[in-house]
Amino acid sequence: MNFIFYDLETTGRNSSWSQIIQVAAILVDKNFNELERFEDRCRLRSGLVPEPGALLVNKTSIEMLNNVNLSHYELIDKLHKKFKKWSPAIFIGYNTISFDEEFLRKTFFKLLLEPYTTQFNGNKRADVLGMTRTSKYYYPECLEVGMNEKGNQIFKLDSLTQLNKIIHNAHDAMGDVEATIEISKILKNKANIIWNSALNSSNKIEVDNFLINNDIVCMDEYFFGKFNTHVVTYLCKNHFNYPQCFDLIHDPVDYFDMSIKDLKVKIKHRPKLIREIKNNKNPVLLDVSYIEQIPLYKSIGVEVLRERAEMIKNNSDFKNKIQRILFEENEEKQISKSQIDLQPEDSLYFGGFPDNNDKSKMLDFHDSDWEEKFYISNKFRDQRYKYFAQRLIYEEAPQVLPKLDYDNIHNIIAKQILSTDNENWNTIPKAYHELDTYREQFEIQGDDEKLLFLEDLDKFLQDLEKKFQ
Repeated sequence: MNFIFYDLETTGRNSSWSQIIQVAAILVDKNFNELERFEDRCRLRSGLVPEPGALLVNKTSIEMLNNVNLSHYELIDKLHKKFKKWSPAIFIGYNTISFDEEFLRKTFFKLLLEPYTTQFNGNKRADVLGMTRTSKYYYPECLEVGMNEKGNQIFKLDSLTQLNKIIHNAHDAMGDVEATIEISKILKNKANIIWNSALNSSNKIEVDNFLINNDIVCMDEYFFGKFNTHVVTYLCKNHFNYPQCFDLIHDPVDYFDMSIKDLKVKIKHRPKLIREIKNNKNPVLLDVSYIEQIPLYKSIGVEVLRERAEMIKNNSDFKNKIQRILFEENEEKQISKSQIDLQPEDSLYFGGFPDNNDKSKMLDFHDSDWEEKFYISNKFRDQRYKYFAQRLIYEEAPQVLPKLDYDNIHNIIAKQILSTDNENWNTIPKAYHELDTYREQFEIQGDDEKLLFLEDLDKFLQDLEKKFQ
């Protein structure tokens, strides 16, 4: 399959509420030969409050955000069509699974496009960040990697490119895409088994098949800057359909006869008894031969680990107990979790999928002129989609909205961005506070260029505040 290397620059880190402002993507074949590229920018959405820190990082001025030809909708629609044209392919980037993919999904969702475009119609997903961490562990000489003051390895893209002498225009979407391709070439050449293993885990079915076909699996976890490897065997799936695996550092005999009540307590202890593999997030999974490079498990011995895996495999009662515990705990969470204040923007994973009527209306919506779009917006059964449609009309063709509908959207935005509470989204008071913090920092440093940048942003925030007050 071809690869679609891509990167996004955004107005903040919250994938439900921040906005994509720059996109770059390069379509390459399996040997990294470039076939086509795409790059573009867009304006700020009406009523969106950018995070000053994000704009400083990606060097995006207010002038740049206001004086580009494409609106946000036009850019995303253009990108969506390009990705469909390039499909099927493996969508890949640096930290894309955790960051860029979430932005894409939620942006497509809010613009009435298919949220799971990068996974449907034969597409797959991979992430070079995960491959890089695993490659460095098993093949230490493949890449130069820096260390921080805590003694943890640094896997930031700009740090890697500097140490490995890769030309990199950092925090620019196309610069990050080109740098990621160069890192990928190194991994394919110097850690080929890891590269191929990761590509073989680029969709759920492949991950599930690997776990079924291998009684013993080497997996990775990365928490708080620490990379860890574990040797596990498949147990069952949880309510999210994520595979749950038994960590073979434990002797399963110690747990087989426990009651559900006691097991519930035990699985909270460390080292963990059960380890989860997110089968839709490109885990890097390796076979039993890699145990030799994991000292803790090597000391137990492969034969003992095989015996433990076999005992788990043959004990359906124990597997059923674990699955029951997981399902019960999820039910308890759902009961205690209130969704009363759940906003439409936060509802992708909680509000269910659109029915066939709403799917059909979405297609009609994008194929219609703005007057017809308003008519279609009132035909959605799911009120989220009606809101998204009318919010889009408010931004792109406000003259089409009747005054009552215009005022409704305008007042929703005003209530959100003027709020003095600690909201999930960025507000004008939050942005002012962040601005003041940076201003104090740059005054001490004597950085006049950045102080001018903050002045422009301050004026933008004041104008935005006046508009929505």
